[in-house]
Amino acid sequence: MRLFDGGRVTNDRRVRIYLAEKGIDLPTVPVDLGRMDHRTAEFTARNPLQRVPVLELDAGSHLSESIAICRYFE
Repeated sequence: MRLFDGGRVTNDRRVRIYLAEKGIDLPTVPVDLGRMDHRTAEFTARNPLQRVPVLELDAGSHLSESIAICRYFE
C-alpha cells in the first residue's frame, strides 16, 4: 500500500494529518504538480480525475478522495 502525495495540497495534508494521528506509517510517492506529473498517463490510470491524494491498495485498486482514504483506515 502506498500514498501518492502532491505535497502542499490541502487534501494531501488532511490525509497525512489523519494518518499521523492514527499512527499509520505509509510509503509515500511524491507527485510533482509543478511538472504536471499528475497529468501523465501512468498517474491517470490510477486516478482519471488527475488529482492527489491517491491511495494504492495492495490488491491494485485505488482510492482517490481524501475522505474515502480516511474512512478506509477508520
